[in-house]
This record gives sequence, C-alpha cells and structure tokens, in this order.
Amino acid sequence: MKLLYAICLCVVTTPAYSADWPQFRGPKYNGVSKEANLDFVNMKEKWRADVHTGFSAVTVVDGRVYTMGNKKGTDHIVCLDEETGEAVWTHTYACKLDPRMYEGGPNATPTIKRGKVYTLSREGHMICLDAATGDLLWERHAREFNAAPPSWGFSGSTTVVGKIAVYNVGSGGVALDADSGKTLWGTGSRDAGYATPVPVKLDGKPQIAIFTGKRVVGLDPHSGKELWEFVWKTSYDVNAADPIFMGNRFFISSGYGTGAAVAQVRNGSVKRLWRNKVMRSHFNNCVFWQGYLYGLSGESGTRAKLVCVDPATGDVKWQHRGIGFGSILIADDKLIILNESGNLFIADPNPEEYKELHQDRPVSGKCWTTPTVANSCLYIRNAKGKLTCFDLNP
Repeated sequence: MKLLYAICLCVVTTPAYSADWPQFRGPKYNGVSKEANLDFVNMKEKWRADVHTGFSAVTVVDGRVYTMGNKKGTDHIVCLDEETGEAVWTHTYACKLDPRMYEGGPNATPTIKRGKVYTLSREGHMICLDAATGDLLWERHAREFNAAPPSWGFSGSTTVVGKIAVYNVGSGGVALDADSGKTLWGTGSRDAGYATPVPVKLDGKPQIAIFTGKRVVGLDPHSGKELWEFVWKTSYDVNAADPIFMGNRFFISSGYGTGAAVAQVRNGSVKRLWRNKVMRSHFNNCVFWQGYLYGLSGESGTRAKLVCVDPATGDVKWQHRGIGFGSILIADDKLIILNESGNLFIADPNPEEYKELHQDRPVSGKCWTTPTVANSCLYIRNAKGKLTCFDLNP
C-alpha cells in the first residue's frame, strides 16, 4: 500500500549530488565520508521529521532522504525532501513492531541503486520500490525460502551489486534479480546474522561476504557458490557488525564477551592471524582509517569504551572511557561518535592518543542508529523516530 504526498507522476531531472549516501555505511560500505570542511561545532538544525519507531539509518540520493519506521503494527518506508524534510511519499505494509526489551521496529536501512529502493523488514519482507514515486516494483518474503528470522528480526540491509540484490537471510544468504525480484540463489533456512552483506574482491574475483549467525562466508555473487568460510560462534548468535576488509584480510567483532579477530583469505583458504577480546562490538560497527581500527567496545547499556586497535597485531593503541555505547563513522578526517544518549563527540583519529575536539548533545532519546553524513548535512534519529537534519556548512 502506498501513500503519495507529492505529485511525482512525471520524471523529474535532478542534479547529481557528489556526496550522496546510497546505502548503509555509505558509498564504500565502510562508514567513511570523504566530505571536507564540515562545521560540527556550529552546526545548525535544518529540519525535523517523524519517521516512526525503529532503528533504520538514513540514506540520501538525488535530493531525497530515505529511512524506515513502524507505527501501530505498520512499517513505513519513508521518502523525504532533502532540503525541507517534507514527505514525498510513504509505502506501508503490515509488520509487527515486536518491542521485546527495546522499542522494536525496522532495523535495516533502505538501499538506493539505479532509481530503485530496496528494503528488508524485521519479519522478512523484501521490497523494491521506484525511488521517485514509491510505486511497488516487486515484493518477496523470507518465508518463501523457509528462512526464519533471527531472535531480534532481520537487520542486515540489502546489498545491490550490479543487478543482484543480496540479503543476510538464511545460513548463507539469498540473492534476487534486482530488477524483477526473481530468485537467483538461496542457501539454507536458518542462522541468519544481523550484519549487512559486504561486496569485496578477493583472489581477483568479485565476492559477497556475509556474517551469518555462526560464520563469515564468502560467496560468488552470481551463483551463490561458497568460496570460503570462517566459523565464528557467539552468544545468542548475535553477529551484527559488518566485516571490515583490508585487502585480503578481514576484521570481525562480536559482543557478549566474544571479542574480535583478523583473518586472511588466500586461494579459498582462511587463516586466522589473531584473536582477542580487546574489541567487543555488540551491534555497532568499527571504522578502519589510515591503518587503524576505531570502535566502541561493550554492550548497550554498559560503560563501553572507545578503543583504537592495530589490525596487524591486535594490540590496543589506546582506550578511552566516558563515551559509553554508541556508533561511529569518519567524516572530514574526524571521528564522529554518537552515544546512545544522544551525545555527539568529535575526535581526532590519532593512533597515539584520544584527542577530543568537540562535544555536544544535539538530540535526546535512545540513539542506537548510526548517523549519516551526506551533502554537508548530519542526520541523527532516535528510537522513537525523531529524525533531525543538521546543516554542517561553515
């Protein structure tokens, strides 16, 4: 079901936006924005919008802002105007809020590719919409693959590579034709993880790496053939942070006391280089910047700490308490950290010491969702769906 808030029946030519954010964790799936000259100290609120309950992050493409929320047992895929925050269109469908131990609602983030919006609900609705109008192009469901949602609902965002849409559904993912929704391949029915599939090139071949509930697996995106695996079991099968690739090495981390590891993939074989508990990513991602890893180690509601790790050795360069649990990204060559209480920290990504540049509290409420930086704006939402856009122009 679709509700249009603006006349979008004709094709409108829009300018190219050089710093769009088309998918979860940005253009390169790494939580890094290449934008410069951003003013986080004097940022000004530009607009606010109610996008309903949930933890879906924001994507921004061609002057439009996309996210998801749930209101009274109905999921809303929302498209807003980038300049004003006014609703352009909303697509709705029945889906449980499922507020077990937290607010509930959608966890995945819309992916925008080639004029289409791809989403995954916590129950398993796989939906493709026209990005301009919100018209439904196709819809599938995880139950068609006998794939049961993990305990906290499907959470990984859709990864679109060429004309292939890949989902962290089942024990090794599901792939659909991005234009038609036709099944390309599917692997297993259980043990889905919470992370977003990551495209990577290893051994000279394009691959998709999926962090499932029990392992990281590398797949051929065209056939679904398993190329390698790295077993990684954690409490409650909560593998939620996306793998970070550094050439043919990858870093993974999980919470509940599990810890982190770096492994190397070569000719289809995987070798663990190190494993320890210095980084315990609950469901928040780390960032890799100029040779070092930065992340918040610890579970939500705990005194998590910000840690800098040398991925070559697993050694801690430094750790800083006082921020707590939250999320992190890189923008304007700075660490942008939002804790779960809505406090914003700007820091220098220096492997020698923690150097805070600025601290503010621009929003309130539970803030588990990773912020987005796009086209000189910062987007922050809380669990109740209060989305705020801040202007970062100097």
